Amino acid sequence: MSELPVSESFILGLIASVGGLISMIFASMRKSRCENISCCCGLFDCKRDVMSAEEMEIDKSPKINSTNNV
Repeated sequence: MSELPVSESFILGLIASVGGLISMIFASMRKSRCENISCCCGLFDCKRDVMSAEEMEIDKSPKINSTNNV
């Protein structure tokens, strides 16, 4: 049986760090107001329609819930 040169906890920590980095990249892409987003030399590319300031204000307006909470 051969021993790994690194421990299992190091591998798990490395996987968690890479996953966190990827989630941070996608979170910043989601919050961005750019129409074309390219990250990591074109590995991640996003083209989307950005809401105007008026649409964002309308979207933030409080919504009335029609269900009765009794």
